Amino acid sequence: RPSLFPMSATETGTEEWERHVDINEGAALPMATLRDESRRASTLKRLHRERPSRRYSELDQSHQGGFGVSMRILCEMAEKRETELLTAVGGVANLARHLRTDPHAGLSLDEESFEQRHQVFGTNEFPPPPSKLFVQLMFDAAKDTTMLILIVASVVSIILGTTVGSEENGWVEGTAIMVAVVIVVLVTAGNDYSKERQFRRLNAVKEDFKVKVIRGGQNMQVSVGSINVGDVVMLETGDQIPADGVFLEGHNIKCDEASMTGESHTITKTHETPFFIGGCQVVEGVGMMLVIAVGSNSEKGRIKSLLAQEDEETPLQQKLVTVAGAIGKMGLLLAVITFAALVLRFSIKTFGVDDEKWDWGFMEDYVDFFMTGLTIVVVAVPEGLPLAVTIALAYSMMKMLRDNNLVRHLDACETMGGATNICSDKTGTLTENRMTVTAGYVAQKKFDGVPHVEYTMDPSWEVVAEGIGVNSTAYLTKRADGTVDFVGSKTECALLVLLEKIGGNYETVRKDTKILGAVPFSSARKRMSTIVQRQEGMARMHTKGASEIVLGLCSHFTSESGDVLPMKDDVRAAYTAHLTQMASTGLRTLGLAYCDFPDAGAMDWDALGEDVEESAKLENDLVWLGVVGIKDPVRQEVPQAVETCRQAGIIVRMVTGDNILTAQHIARECGILSSDGMAIEGPKFRAMSDEEVDAILPRLQVMARSSPQDKHRLVHRLRHNGEVVAVTGDGTNDAPALKEADVGFSMGIAGTEVAKEASDIVLMDDNFASLVRAVMWGRNVYDSIRKFLQFQLTVTLSAVTISLIGSLANGESPLNPVQLLWVNLIMDTLGALALATAPPTEELLNRKPYGRNDFLITPMMWLNIVGQAVWQIIFIIILLFVGHIWYNGDDSGHLKRDSREHYTLIFNTFVMLQLFNEFNARLLTTEINCFANFLASKIHLMVFIITLIVQALLVQFGGSFTKTKPLDGAGDQVLFWISTIAYGATSLVVGLGLRLLGRVIVPKEVKEVPSKALWAKIAAASVMLHLYNDVKRRRLEDEGFLYVTPEGRAMTPAAGDTRRSLDHAQLLRSASTLGMLRSARSTRWRRAYDMVRVSSSTLP
Repeated sequence: RPSLFPMSATETGTEEWERHVDINEGAALPMATLRDESRRASTLKRLHRERPSRRYSELDQSHQGGFGVSMRILCEMAEKRETELLTAVGGVANLARHLRTDPHAGLSLDEESFEQRHQVFGTNEFPPPPSKLFVQLMFDAAKDTTMLILIVASVVSIILGTTVGSEENGWVEGTAIMVAVVIVVLVTAGNDYSKERQFRRLNAVKEDFKVKVIRGGQNMQVSVGSINVGDVVMLETGDQIPADGVFLEGHNIKCDEASMTGESHTITKTHETPFFIGGCQVVEGVGMMLVIAVGSNSEKGRIKSLLAQEDEETPLQQKLVTVAGAIGKMGLLLAVITFAALVLRFSIKTFGVDDEKWDWGFMEDYVDFFMTGLTIVVVAVPEGLPLAVTIALAYSMMKMLRDNNLVRHLDACETMGGATNICSDKTGTLTENRMTVTAGYVAQKKFDGVPHVEYTMDPSWEVVAEGIGVNSTAYLTKRADGTVDFVGSKTECALLVLLEKIGGNYETVRKDTKILGAVPFSSARKRMSTIVQRQEGMARMHTKGASEIVLGLCSHFTSESGDVLPMKDDVRAAYTAHLTQMASTGLRTLGLAYCDFPDAGAMDWDALGEDVEESAKLENDLVWLGVVGIKDPVRQEVPQAVETCRQAGIIVRMVTGDNILTAQHIARECGILSSDGMAIEGPKFRAMSDEEVDAILPRLQVMARSSPQDKHRLVHRLRHNGEVVAVTGDGTNDAPALKEADVGFSMGIAGTEVAKEASDIVLMDDNFASLVRAVMWGRNVYDSIRKFLQFQLTVTLSAVTISLIGSLANGESPLNPVQLLWVNLIMDTLGALALATAPPTEELLNRKPYGRNDFLITPMMWLNIVGQAVWQIIFIIILLFVGHIWYNGDDSGHLKRDSREHYTLIFNTFVMLQLFNEFNARLLTTEINCFANFLASKIHLMVFIITLIVQALLVQFGGSFTKTKPLDGAGDQVLFWISTIAYGATSLVVGLGLRLLGRVIVPKEVKEVPSKALWAKIAAASVMLHLYNDVKRRRLEDEGFLYVTPEGRAMTPAAGDTRRSLDHAQLLRSASTLGMLRSARSTRWRRAYDMVRVSSSTLP
């Protein structure tokens, strides 16, 4: 049997380890655990059960890197999760020794030992799936159907041009198309490569989170990638398990392992079921675990290596794919018509009019016709639309990260732009989450700030100090500069700071106190309790939580002299008044109480917390110690951010677990609660029907004492009524509401990993102002896609129409395949880069959000698309037929019709029209200046310059490659460029005229299509109005015909029948509904609005 690896003094922390060698056969434990004689027998029995077996010695004869257990053994243990394997290595205590760690002090802070652990056991980093090489991305781009057809056609053209072609350089055109295809493939692959790199960088940030560990006897937070085998990790409700591990100690710790094992129920972790699986969530309880497998060696790593992550396709991308498919089909039809027209015209002229015989050289002409039609398909299919979304999202996500918004789901960027409601938490989001105890009332003595030292000498304060220290999972860490960081619940940290201010030390309290059991905090109970061992076999339970709830559980109180007295009604009323007074000043009140149990051995404390009802029975007949008021100041920037949301048409609602008086005070300070707004408590909201909830939603601005179910229901009802809802949450129980919302925001600092997993965006700084920045970026993404769509549809419509008309009139398209491929490149890749990467401006928040069912293309966009396309078609057709006369001044100049110089003039003018129209595309509304904030969009400026330079090179030096030829003479060339640039600039004038026209014929604000539910409300309102008028008429006709209702009101029969219907008219008081109707242009809508307005205003 091999000797066990001894631990050095530095590795064991401050405790001395001694060998215990009778029945334990070499197992070692700290002597401190054997000092308690009452536990000695059970400890020896457990040592006997966990002693190293012969199986272990056979499996691992060598100590790798100085460790007493190999990675192979640990991997087998993590994979099979069998307690026999753990017993085989001597149990958890021996396993800790083999890994050279202390279950209480953790790993030493020696960096060299970390490197050694990395070499033996690996790091807690998951190698990303292998990225595609640039060559692979090129092949993927070349696999596009149209690209493949173009490649085949260009090869055929080269063969025909070199064998049976009539021209000396007949191979040039096919080669030019092949080169153009290669350029398109290279640019597409480059875009994909850049996008993949950006998403990889984002995923690296997205998958990182902080983990609480013990190292060198100190509590600290480290990055999940820094976790080592042998680390002691502290876990609590809401945490994500960072790696595979085994149970050390804990209270009622339960894990959701459905994502890894498929188990639908939670698994309780004890010494009988000790294995934790990395990547799962702690849904209840607190505890510690010993890490045994990290990274690729963990269960999560093994599963992750088998999975290939699919790219997300957002709803907007799906919508644009549909649009692109429809446009592509139309383009295919026009391409077939163009090809048929060219073939028919050539065949009739060649074989009918000219009566020529068939020659294989004519095949080259037919191939040219085919490539012209095929190129029209390439131009017509707007494959750049989904690309523009990807570029816009990739660009926005990286920029949003700088604004402290970590986007976890792509579609959140789009959806956030249409948000109409924000349901925000208070603590940490609207406030600084830097809590401080500023007042209190303990043992019938009031204090402000820090209690006087005489107060803290009372016996009651000894109980308070013990309760603050042990009834908490938080801790404080001090930096080198003396500043203190809060780790864990900020409310608990405020109490720990109070304890230190009065001369106490929570670490000492925890070390000197033996914890028997705990009932962790939950948002449903709004309290937590911890049971500790007292002298002479007694136990004491410390309870803290929502002040009015804890007060309601108390039957006694501590008097000013420290005596425990029965709580009579007058005392309870006095304490309630103190709670109300503190809450009305914006303080968060926390009640403190305790209860003694004479016989600690009679209770099964280990099972405490597993049965909530049984645990709740213990939390009765408590002794009230007092209440403390915790101040959490409002963030300085929040009131302005809330006002910005109001201007942007977004309703902000505060949902909190605080007392309603505290919530109202903070809401007014933030600017959320207005004079006509409404605040409600969770229990009252819970008791209301759906119809009653819908009736108060327009005025509901604050919900206090809310449960997770209340928050979820509020979000559900808002979405049911057509609102686009964003929700913030930080706790595990917020996950349902975050999932229910259109966009869920979790907290990067205070948020649990469960909340982050359920959310779409993580607020890295927990700041409401960052959420408003997310709204601005969301609107910018949507606008960027609309701008690109407006630009691309204009180019597509004009290019395809010009090619078709030119083919029918002249027998060939004025834009040849290579030129059309260059135009396609301008449209798709370069256009997407220019228009989809524009930075957002504050003006985006000066308008109402777009609706859930809003059309992608607005009437103003259609006006711009059709107007610009018609202008370009007319201008190019004029150049095609009379451009030579226009340019020369007569028909005798050197610019001959249908010459290469003539078509070069047409090609250059067409490209210039697109370049200048790109500036028009920056505007979606009737604004005047299309150059506003242009210099802020550096990518657009760069794209404009590059496109201009490449266009000049193609015209001047393209030759047979692009079938372009510049005019002879420097003077003519200067005139050529000046004139074509001037022709292109006419699109700016046309764009200005279209926007001015839009101010007259296009409504300023286009609302979404009304839903069936809204029309039903409108119809109901009209019926109510008629009934109401009928009631008035009958009342005038017969004043004496009345009857008495059950409530004792005298009404006419018609009024009695109508009264129930009129109750539903309260729903129509919604500002959003009336605002939607008020801005409508339709006569039908206007009439419906008048009905709603009258029926609402005439309600009794």
